[in-house]
Amino acid sequence: MRVTNRADKPLGEVVPGVRRAIYFDAPEGSAQLSFGAAEVDPGKSIPVHRHKVADRYVEEAFFVLDGEGEVRVGDETRPIRAGSFCVMSPAEGFHTIRNTGATTLRFVMCFAGTGVQMERKA
Repeated sequence: MRVTNRADKPLGEVVPGVRRAIYFDAPEGSAQLSFGAAEVDPGKSIPVHRHKVADRYVEEAFFVLDGEGEVRVGDETRPIRAGSFCVMSPAEGFHTIRNTGATTLRFVMCFAGTGVQMERKA
């Protein structure tokens, strides 16, 4: 077992206004799950993407800690806010999260696998 704290690893910038860090993955000894945190500034979005481990796509799930926004998977869009849970399904579906609020959108996320790669939509 390993316990970590958000202060152990700072969030790094993915694109301007979007930051994330992965706290558990294969390097930390996890065999089947990756776990991290992210922040999205007001008016900003995570690039449209999906997740892959080796030759298979994997689902991502997240829980919103603070803020509000919207999540889109394929052509379906739903509002999210503090307390919202979401599973990005189907696994091969491209998805994004956009902050529609006035404060930073903060959430924790997990992936069904380790060594997850982010595949952006061309």
